[in-house]
Amino acid sequence: METTGGWNSETANLTIFMVNLNTSNSTSQFTGVQLIQSYKLLIIPCYTLVLLIGIFGNYLLLYVICRTKKMHNVTNFFIGNLAFSDMLMCATCVPFTLAYALNTQGWAFGKFMCYFVFLIQPVTVYVSVFTLTAIAVDRYYATIHPFKKRITVTTCVYVLGGIWLLSCVLVGPAIIHTYHIVFQKQGFTICEEFWMGKKRERLAYAYSTLIITYILPLSAVSLSYICITVKLKNRVVPGHPTQSQAEYDRLRKRKIFRLIVLVVTAFGICWLPIHVFNIIRDIDINLINKQYFLLIQLFCHWFAMSSSCCNPFLYAWLHDRFRSELKKMFMFKRNIIPTNNCVAVNVML
Repeated sequence: METTGGWNSETANLTIFMVNLNTSNSTSQFTGVQLIQSYKLLIIPCYTLVLLIGIFGNYLLLYVICRTKKMHNVTNFFIGNLAFSDMLMCATCVPFTLAYALNTQGWAFGKFMCYFVFLIQPVTVYVSVFTLTAIAVDRYYATIHPFKKRITVTTCVYVLGGIWLLSCVLVGPAIIHTYHIVFQKQGFTICEEFWMGKKRERLAYAYSTLIITYILPLSAVSLSYICITVKLKNRVVPGHPTQSQAEYDRLRKRKIFRLIVLVVTAFGICWLPIHVFNIIRDIDINLINKQYFLLIQLFCHWFAMSSSCCNPFLYAWLHDRFRSELKKMFMFKRNIIPTNNCVAVNVML
């Protein structure tokens, strides 16, 4: 999906590699396709791991938020939206991309699924990025301006609706240039994004997407959390500066800083390879060895998708209340009655 999904390209790289198998000058391309097939035993488990962790981890997060009334607040609704988009991303980007890459007959899911999947993939990426930014802004105001009235749940719902609507609008140009083509003679079907005769427009859209989905959100998140760190460092806890109070404040600052580092690092690292790959490809596709082109592209895509596995840990499993609710889900209480008295014991499953 260009820079949004990290899979398609302006020249429809997968199409070129597969269709050119019938030409005489396609040795490197054919070797590239063979290379992916030879690494199937490694590629499939890696994608399966991301799929399972991404769906199950984000489902747990959504379940806990929906089940626990105490967690029904603005911040957790943002986190829930992030979890839902990441879960949807795993369900669409991961299996369909993998199947498309490994299937020697190309796209095998029909015309409707071609457009549906190629719509959902970039939309979920946009939604995740915008929600990540919204969380950063929400936490910024909650920390920097603790006495100001925060947005209501109703406003939060409107913001989330706006995020999904904006994401769908931004994907419009890519969907308009997406085509489902069947090569009956070759027995091959493609579902790709073509910008025929519109190289300048495609590059403008590609780099705009790069700025919107990576540079601006990363800058906003980094700036927000830096301001939070500085504010917490300079904040004076009201009351008597007892040793226990100072220790609590120090531990809180350390936890916030650790979360800052993890959020910024995970987001930046996971999406960096696919963006670098797309930039190099747009500058000059010949800079990338054709033999390893598809394998590198698939690895970069997998690495970007792995970001959906990180968010449940970063935004939920470091959350005290979520950990408490999660423990309740995996614990049961059993009453043991000895001869002399009664004792209630918690037993871990």
